[in-house]
Formats: sequence, C-alpha cells, structure tokens
Amino acid sequence: DIDECGTEMAHCRANQFCVNTEGSYECRDCSTACIGCMGAGPARCKKCNKGYRRDGAKCLDVDECAGTEEPVCSGVQEVCENTEGGYRCVCAQGHVRRDGQCVED
Repeated sequence: DIDECGTEMAHCRANQFCVNTEGSYECRDCSTACIGCMGAGPARCKKCNKGYRRDGAKCLDVDECAGTEEPVCSGVQEVCENTEGGYRCVCAQGHVRRDGQCVED
C-alpha cells in the first residue's frame, strides 16, 4: 500500500485532512473548531475557528454569554444561549418571540 497522504498524490480540500486506506485514501472534514487541521478533533487544528480559543493544544468553544459586563442580548426578556462556536438570543422562560419582541406567553 502506498500512503498517498504522505505524498503529493492526495488532494483534499482546505478544511479536510487525509486518511490513508488500503489502496487509496479518504478526505475527512476538520472539526468545526478548526481552520485547517492535521487530523481529527479540536486538538489537531492549525488555527482556531471564530468562536473558539486555544487552550493548550485544543480549540475550545468560547462562552459568549459568560463573563461579560454588558449583556450580549439586550432585548427585553431576552437571554443569551451559548452554542458551539457562537450564541443565540432567545426569549426567557414563559415568553415567546412575536414581531421581533419577547412577550409573555
């Protein structure tokens, strides 16, 4: 078996990494935490994606909702909900979004 990943024979896209297989190779997507990678998982990133920070070798999710003096979500009855690589503003419990505003349900 020729390891195409160790030669110029493998052609993977920018945000993929090469995995050698018997008689061929596969291109697999990098973790969403990465911009470019050398293998699977958030510890193999070349650079951390937006919404992630480097902690040692790993790219970890930034909790945009925690530790800020100014509220991230400024609407009345709106709360911040952390997501992988970002956040979203949702209505507080007992409220629903109507015409862009959080109102009592």
